[in-house]
Amino acid sequence: MLNEDYPDRGNVGPTPAMTSRADETFLDYIADLRSVLMMSPAKKVHPKANAVIEAEGIETKATAESVEAVRDVVRRKLPEAGVWARVYRSTQQAFWNRVCESYGLREDAFLRMLEESDQSGPGSVEWDPDYVYPDYAKVEIHLQPGGYVGHPLAGLRYDYGTRVFGGKVSENDYLHKAMAAKVPTPRDGRVERIMDIACSVGKLTCALKERFPQAEVWGSDISAPMVRYAHYRAIEQGQTVHFLQKAAEDLDALPADHFDLVTVHILFHEVPTPVVDRTIANVYRLLRPGGTFWISDFPSLGNDPHGLHYTNLLGAIDSADNSEPYAPEFVRSNVEAKLQKAGFSLRYENPADMNVHGRVCDKPMKGE
Repeated sequence: MLNEDYPDRGNVGPTPAMTSRADETFLDYIADLRSVLMMSPAKKVHPKANAVIEAEGIETKATAESVEAVRDVVRRKLPEAGVWARVYRSTQQAFWNRVCESYGLREDAFLRMLEESDQSGPGSVEWDPDYVYPDYAKVEIHLQPGGYVGHPLAGLRYDYGTRVFGGKVSENDYLHKAMAAKVPTPRDGRVERIMDIACSVGKLTCALKERFPQAEVWGSDISAPMVRYAHYRAIEQGQTVHFLQKAAEDLDALPADHFDLVTVHILFHEVPTPVVDRTIANVYRLLRPGGTFWISDFPSLGNDPHGLHYTNLLGAIDSADNSEPYAPEFVRSNVEAKLQKAGFSLRYENPADMNVHGRVCDKPMKGE
C-alpha cells in the first residue's frame, strides 16, 4: 500500500496501475476510441488532404504560417480532415490529463518509491539533480504535460500514457520486445556491451538485456525522471541494467571503441538537426571497430523520393498538434548521407520497410 488514502492496485505488467478502476476504464475507452476513430480513417483522410494541399500549391514547411495555411485549406476543402485532427488532439489531451491526475493523487508515495529504487539493485542509476536542460528538451512532446523533463514523475506518466497512445502493441512491452528480437548484431556476432541511447523508461533497454543476458547493458537519457523510473522498472523485472542521465549529444565521458551495439529508438525526429549530427558522431566514437548502430525512426525524404511519411498534412498539422516541432526538419534531411559522412557503412536502408527493419550501419574494422 503506497498510502492509506489510496490503496496500491498493483501493477499492469511492470507499470503501476491507475489510482482507481474508474481511471483505468476511462483510459481503456480512450485507447479503443483512438484505435477505431483515428487509425483507420487516417488511411483515407491523409491521402485526400495531401491531394487537396498539393492542388492548392501550398508548400509545407516547419513554420507557423505553413501550418495555418494548411489548416485553412483543409477546413474549406476537406472538413473531415479537420474533424480528424480535432478528435486526435482532444483524445490525447484527455488521456494525459487523466494519467497526470490519477498518479498525482499518490505523488508523494511515488516519489518515495523512486528514492528507494535509486539506492537499490539489481543494476544502477546515475543522475544529476542540478542538471540544466537545453531548451529543446523542454518541449512537451506528444502533449505530455511538462514534457519529458518538467515533472519528477515524467517517466511514470510516460509509461502509462504510451500504453494509451500506442494501443495494444504497447501492453507488456510487446512492441519493444519485438524490436529487440530483430535488432541486428555485429557481423562477427560479438555482443558484450550495449548502449541504448535516449532510452526513456528503458523498455527497449530491458528487452535487449533479456535477449542478451550475458551482455553489460546501459541506457542513457537526457531526462532524470526517465532514467530514475527506468531503473525502478528494471528492478521490477529483475533486470541488471545500468542507467545514466546524459544527453545523446553529450556522451564524451564514456570510453571510445567500447560498445559492440548501440541503439537509438524514435529520438531523431524529436530533436533539432544539430543534435542528430552530434549524436551520430558520438555513436561512431563509442562503437568499437566492427560494432553496429541500429536506428528506429521515420524514413527521411532525402532517402525517400515518394515522401512516405510526414508529408503535407502530417508534416504541418500533426507536428504542431502532436507537439513534435522538429519532425518536419528531420524527415526533410538525408540521414543516410549523415551516417556515411560520419564514417559508417550502411547495411540496411530501404525506406519502403524502414519502420520494420530500421536503419542498420556498421563502424568499419580498422583497415577497411
